[in-house]
Amino acid sequence: MNFGFDEDQKSLADTVAQQLADFPRLTAPELMPLEDDSVWRALADLGLFALLVPERNEGIGLSLVDLALAVEALGAGLAPPSVVSTLIATDAIARHGSDLQQRALLPKIAVGQLKVAIALLESDAGYGADAVRTAFTAGTLRGEKILVADAAAADLLLVVARGEDGPVIIMVDPGAPGVTLRPHDDLDPSSGHCAVMFDRVKLGDDAVLGQAAPARAVDRLLDVAATLHAGLAMGIAGLMLDKAVEYAKTRVQFGQAIGAFQAIKHRCADMAVAVEAGRSAAYYAFWTAAEETPDRARASSMAKAYCGDVARHVCNETIQVHGGMGFTWELGLHRFLRRSKVIEHAYGDAAWHNERILSATLATMNAAPRRDQDAA
Repeated sequence: MNFGFDEDQKSLADTVAQQLADFPRLTAPELMPLEDDSVWRALADLGLFALLVPERNEGIGLSLVDLALAVEALGAGLAPPSVVSTLIATDAIARHGSDLQQRALLPKIAVGQLKVAIALLESDAGYGADAVRTAFTAGTLRGEKILVADAAAADLLLVVARGEDGPVIIMVDPGAPGVTLRPHDDLDPSSGHCAVMFDRVKLGDDAVLGQAAPARAVDRLLDVAATLHAGLAMGIAGLMLDKAVEYAKTRVQFGQAIGAFQAIKHRCADMAVAVEAGRSAAYYAFWTAAEETPDRARASSMAKAYCGDVARHVCNETIQVHGGMGFTWELGLHRFLRRSKVIEHAYGDAAWHNERILSATLATMNAAPRRDQDAA
């Protein structure tokens, strides 16, 4: 399979990176989230949010593969989480929304008029949709979600809840009666995490996204979210590798650049190998999601599990290459480590995804003998 990207895809990523570079406070040592919409507005003017919107809904109609390098750029630039959450939601609405939902929501997303936050995690529960206790019954939503990124800035919440027949995605206005937000104190305050409480929130029949196949809509939402967060992780890992190599070439000790020392060479070489392997896993997951292949779920889990480990490892190693200076607040490397840790645990950590991979692999192996018997 050819994983080479064309010039348009590379140019899109470069443009996104240049746009984010115009906002140095995104990667500054300070941890507070942005207090205005300047970054969002700049990316909207660039047309980023129209890329996944079908042409019939006033978008451009590109695929997830076309966005793979741009997502890496968003990770490297520490873009607000609402940007990626909205891209994930766009895919879900375009794939599983009703005609009415698509006509109402996608044109607004395309021009940057609608920010979306995704509410999945709950206290003392796992990462999977089968673990949620937030319930949607008889048109009423009850429950509580935690670690909802950029929830306070969102215009729409996609809530994974337990319906009468299984997991469903519920679309909720964060300003609706019964919805309450409480900011979290967490590792990366720039992610704007909030707890969101739903106290008997009354919703209409059109609140369910993907009514024709709600379980499939939930599965795809989680797979696409895992894939895009793998891409974000590789953006951070690639940038931190570049920082480590650049510092190793310019920092002089004992009359020579520290990159000449074998220990530093080995660290940088190991990081480079890990980054390339992680990118391969992420790109394959993007392709499976774009093409809706049978191994989409397994590919997304493989990418999420491995890329999260790679990003954390490369961040830690880059700080070590910088020595004592790497631990200083002013250098700002902690910003990338903090965000990588958040990404690592968003939409499933490595342990959860590895169990998912193992379960899917065993199911495939067990199904093979039955197919052979049926054929015989």
